[in-house]
Amino acid sequence: MVATRRSLSPAPKRAASPARKPAARAKSPARKKKAKAGPFILLDPKRMPFWLYAPNLLGYIRVATLVYAMYESDPGSSMAATCLALSLAIDYVDGPCARRFDMCTKFGDLLDHVCDHVTMLWLVHCTTASDIDRAVNALHCGVALAYMAYTGHYFKHASTSNVVTAIVEANNYFNMPSILWNANTCVVPLVKMSYHASYGIGLKDSTPLLDVVNYMGLLVTAAYTVACVHGAAQQ
Repeated sequence: MVATRRSLSPAPKRAASPARKPAARAKSPARKKKAKAGPFILLDPKRMPFWLYAPNLLGYIRVATLVYAMYESDPGSSMAATCLALSLAIDYVDGPCARRFDMCTKFGDLLDHVCDHVTMLWLVHCTTASDIDRAVNALHCGVALAYMAYTGHYFKHASTSNVVTAIVEANNYFNMPSILWNANTCVVPLVKMSYHASYGIGLKDSTPLLDVVNYMGLLVTAAYTVACVHGAAQQ
């Protein structure tokens, strides 16, 4: 028997089917991006006139509280003291608010410092028994208002300063001259008003300790006034 040989030739190759392309996905319509909401209108300097900026609105509140306190029949009443304390408290808010929301204006700066000095003068006028104290603070307020009217800015924004103005205006919690100045113009008067409203003590009554602190502050107020006049003369 003759053995048959199997063919060793390779099997014919099948033609490769063309690769299927993935079906193109239908493009979804582009989503519109939501417009980013701007800040609250009262805090947006681009949409508000400067005289309605939030820090300036706080300044108007200060003016209202000061006028109300001045028209009180008893200048040392609890309501008058509260209004004046509120005015001074707002002073610690309006500046940071203006810087935070980019609302710093010359108008707002002048409004702030006019309120400061008129409030301080009224506090001293109502609570001091010393004509010298009253006169020095009246002079200081007059110099400050005249300086701002003439230059259009407050002392600390001047291009030049001297040793006294630099020390008093330094933002330092351990700045003793500044503390004493604030004691003479704000703290001691408010303490007297508080005792008058709560316990009926005379509005101009004092203690030896309060007098010492007050007159040390008065010296700073006098020196600060002279230094500001000197600085204004050099401009």
